[in-house]
Amino acid sequence: MGKRTLILLDRLHWLWLGLTAPFMLLSSPARSPVMLVVPALWLLHWLVVRMQQRDNSSSSSHASRPTPRASFIPITPLNLVLLIMVLMVLVSEWATFDLIYSLPKISGMVLGLGIFFALAREGERARGWWWSLVAFLGIGLGVAALGFLGTDWTTTKIVFLTPIVNRLPKIIAGLQGAESGFHPNEVAGVLLWVLPMLVSISAGFLFVSQGARSLQKGIKTEKANRAGKQKGLSGWRLVGVIVLCLLALLFVGAVFVLTQSRGGYIGLALALPLLFLLALPPKRRWICVGVFVVLAILLGFVAASHWATIRDWVIGSDMASDPALSLNTLASRVEIWSRAIYGIQDFPFTGMGMNGFRKVMPVLYPVFALPQDLDIGHAHNEFLQAALDLGIPGLIAFIALYINAFWMLFDTWRKGQLQGMVLPYKAILLGLGGGLLAHLLYGLTDAVALGAKPGMLFWMLLGLIAGVYEQARTDKGVTA
Repeated sequence: MGKRTLILLDRLHWLWLGLTAPFMLLSSPARSPVMLVVPALWLLHWLVVRMQQRDNSSSSSHASRPTPRASFIPITPLNLVLLIMVLMVLVSEWATFDLIYSLPKISGMVLGLGIFFALAREGERARGWWWSLVAFLGIGLGVAALGFLGTDWTTTKIVFLTPIVNRLPKIIAGLQGAESGFHPNEVAGVLLWVLPMLVSISAGFLFVSQGARSLQKGIKTEKANRAGKQKGLSGWRLVGVIVLCLLALLFVGAVFVLTQSRGGYIGLALALPLLFLLALPPKRRWICVGVFVVLAILLGFVAASHWATIRDWVIGSDMASDPALSLNTLASRVEIWSRAIYGIQDFPFTGMGMNGFRKVMPVLYPVFALPQDLDIGHAHNEFLQAALDLGIPGLIAFIALYINAFWMLFDTWRKGQLQGMVLPYKAILLGLGGGLLAHLLYGLTDAVALGAKPGMLFWMLLGLIAGVYEQARTDKGVTA
């Protein structure tokens, strides 16, 4: 195979990953060899970089040109953490009671790692990062559309939404892992990765539009100067992008509201005000803090006067007709959490194996306040679920994944403005951090387990963070 062919195959790494992704999402023992595509793509990249290094070293005219590092995968601050998680996935294969039963989650983890490193590689360049963001939002819209057409809407928690929910169709059903339809709580958790970014970029494009209008009027302000630096977005093109962003935000937000996920609502309600405060200039930030404190006091009085109603809504007393992925009662969650802790105590270093909790718990740690035939898919807490799947070392790695991702965002924020990103850099970083934070809060009372099919958005989000951090670290288009 010629050198040019290898280079072309390497440049199209995202295409090969996309073509094989459906086989990994709908995994089976017969399709399991397709997971080898991910390490094969890394090996191909290493071979191409090695060839380029040899060519540069043998050419005197290119002696001063810097050569790329010969590594299988992009070097990011998350690599060590991800290595630990990979090792624990291998350990979980040994610990699981049934490898075939764990295979869908294992395959999802392999795909997630492939997606992360693919986006981290593309995101090292501003243009590649932008198209990666488009792909992230496009898949998020696709998930919202699938959720709208395939969610099991039988659960009703908010009375005034009942007439709407009762008329929603359920066209998609019978998919692997969601035979009776998607659970609304899981749909809400997935959309939390996308919603803050849609809010942030919509506000960012409106900011750019305002600066462009100021420039047209001849007002030389900081906003106008920033707008003048934007390339390729002006006039009707900018208006079109703003309209598309607002329509996407409206649709995703509507599906999110219809899920009636209490954990999702709380996660978004806590994350968005924090993002708003960070986006403000320091002088105005304290004023808004005072406003939020006053609103919190008023809400406290309202909550106290309607405590019984709010308690019934938060705790809940109704059971979903298909509670495979979620339960509505706080007491039920507490019982599930206690069983998860028992499982972690019994399998501290290896975990139960990925996806094993739903089968092991009824046998070793049966619940008493719930029907015995109830299919409980996870521990209703992502950190407990990570420990059940990958042991305590996997839990530590999962926590470190979040800590490192937030640190990368903070370090990028501290370094300065990213040029060539079309949007103000604060809008980009707030959108990335907002999605991570909102889902983290949701994950305290519910879960989208590691290796789950919609979890690809989590790995895409981490890849976008790694890409923008690398641009800031290497000063590619960064100004203080």
